[in-house]
Order: sequence, then C-alpha cells, then structure tokens
Amino acid sequence: MIIVLLIGILIAMAVCRVLYQKLWAKELSVELTFNQPYVYAGEWTQLSEKIENRKKMPVSPVEVRFRMKKGIQFRETENTSISDFVYKRDIYSLVGNQRITRTLYMLCQKRGLYNIEDVSTVTYSLLQEKLYENAQNTEAKIYVYAKRTDVSDILRACDNLLGDKESNRKYLEDPFAFASIREYTMQDPMKNINWKASAKTGGLMVNTYTSMQNERMMIYLDIEDSGILKKEHLREDSISVAATLFQKLLNKGTEVGICVNLYDENKNVLYLPPSRKKSQRTILEQALAGDLHDDNIADFERELDYLMEDAIPVIISKNVTQQRVRRVEEFVGNKIKGVWVIPYDKGDYDKGEYQDIHSEQFVFVKREVEQ
Repeated sequence: MIIVLLIGILIAMAVCRVLYQKLWAKELSVELTFNQPYVYAGEWTQLSEKIENRKKMPVSPVEVRFRMKKGIQFRETENTSISDFVYKRDIYSLVGNQRITRTLYMLCQKRGLYNIEDVSTVTYSLLQEKLYENAQNTEAKIYVYAKRTDVSDILRACDNLLGDKESNRKYLEDPFAFASIREYTMQDPMKNINWKASAKTGGLMVNTYTSMQNERMMIYLDIEDSGILKKEHLREDSISVAATLFQKLLNKGTEVGICVNLYDENKNVLYLPPSRKKSQRTILEQALAGDLHDDNIADFERELDYLMEDAIPVIISKNVTQQRVRRVEEFVGNKIKGVWVIPYDKGDYDKGEYQDIHSEQFVFVKREVEQ
C-alpha cells in the first residue's frame, strides 16, 4: 500500500512538473517603460517594470532579467551586477490573475542611447532542480543627452565681437538692445514711441533696436581624439559645450547651425544649416548621443568646407595648434571674426603648451576641465 502511495505521489509530481513547464509562461508578460523619452547626463530617470500573470495558476518564484549598456546606475543595487553590461534581475511571487508594478530609479551618468536588452522571465521546476526561461519583447529605450554646462563666457565673447556693450542684458535677460531714435512712421508700433524725445522735438519719435536674433551663428565641433593618450573628458566637455550653446541660442531666437566631424551612414559629416527651428535641436542631441568610434569620426578639415561668410563661427576644439589656427584663418578670410573654445587639462597652460598660439581672427575662450 505504501509503495502504491509513493508511486502515486511520484506520478502526480511528474504530471505537475510537466503541466507547470508547459503552462507557467502562458499569459505571463513583462512591460518595461521609461517615464520620459530623454534626460541629460547627470540626471535621474524612472523605469517602470510591470509583470502580469493573467491565468489562475500561480507562478512562484519568477525572475525578470534584463541588461543595459554601462553608463547608468540603479539606485537599488540589490540584484544588480556590472561586467561588460549592467545586469538587473528582480524576483517576484505571483498568484493567479495578479499584476505587480515596480519603479526603478536610475542615475544616467553618461550620454548615449540606452536600450533594454535580453528581457526574459525565469522560473524553476517544483523541486528547484530545473530552470525554465522565456524571452520577452520590449522596445524600451531612453536618450541621455550631453550634460548641460555653463557657456556664459562664450556668449559674452560672441557679443563682444559684435561690439555690443550690453551682452549680459541681451543674452541673459532681454534679447533686444537699444540702437537709436528716429521719426515715427505709420508702420511703427505705438509701444516704440519715445514720448520724452517726442515732447522735445514736437513730433513723434520712436526707438529702434538691434538684436542678436538677426545674427547668424555657426558652431563647428571637433570630436577627434587621435592622440596616443586619449582625453575622453575633454571630448565630452566639447560635446556638452556645443549642445548647450546650440540650445541657448535657439531659445533666444538666434539663427544657429552646427557642423560636427561625425560621419553619418552615407559618410557625410553632420551638418545643420543656420535656422531657428526647434526641431534642429532634437536631431543634434540624438546624433551626439551615439557611440563614437574612430571609423565614424572625420578629419576636422572636412568641416572647413561648411564655413560661412555671413555667420559668426564658434569653433570648439581641444586640438589646437598654431598651424591649425593658421589653416582655419586661411579658410575664414579677413572678413570674418570668430570664437575658438579650447577645453584643456588642468595644468596644461602652466606647462606652456598653448602659450604661443595667437590669432587676429579668433578670440580664444579657455575651459579648464578636470578628469
């Protein structure tokens, strides 16, 4: 009788194991979504992890596993491991017809496009001796844009080139600067009437203004890092400066464009002509969020083909030598003056590395960058 009972128990366990293996993944789904499409490097974001069991049979335990490329850090480090990727696994116990939602907080440390990869649910047989795994589909991704940085010194340098004495007011407070007073015409708005001047002259007089909105600016970003000793932090700072400057100029209504020695799939460098379209910024930010490899970075001189005579050039490059400055001056000509932004390692200027570099065409803005 005992033998029959044992055989019955073994048969029941075998049937349960077969049924569990066959049915555990049925109506079991995982949904991963970010709460926003993009953030800036150095900011936090949230990843929603929802697992749902839409059948009566319980599933316990069940793990949700996925991976992401390095550059992010989960606030809760439990069940997280880092090697060539960041691996995450969360353990749940689900009864029938149950849904569980968990919010994961992530610090986005480095710019890039982060996809959730290799999502799967994992469980074990009743005696925990066998592992079952089922792949899950997801399209969850988030762009981490280049870090925002202070570019007020560059804006002042650009304004000084225009001979404007009110750079702070123009860029940081009010985009307009007073120019002169003239007689009123039917096309002038009433708000521009200078009543004090009108009282003195006996006729209506109006104020006229100049604005940086009427100026065209062109940013030339150099991301080449071909030296024996790579200086990734200087390149990252250059990218942050270009993206921040582009954003601020667009927000002020300035017509701004950008050229980057970054190849697209057709081996053309990234070029956005001067425009006031806000959609230009999304194109730029997403392009700069891509991975940088030597085979998709062009020589800086490819950018010189896009120099414009009617736009103030702002060159952002750590690769500055007197020879390169002279080369750019040849392309620019005598009519154009611009700004050259130089990110450099702390102490490099003390070594005299840049002391002999000078230019009649460019104002140099130096940025000390710590690793």
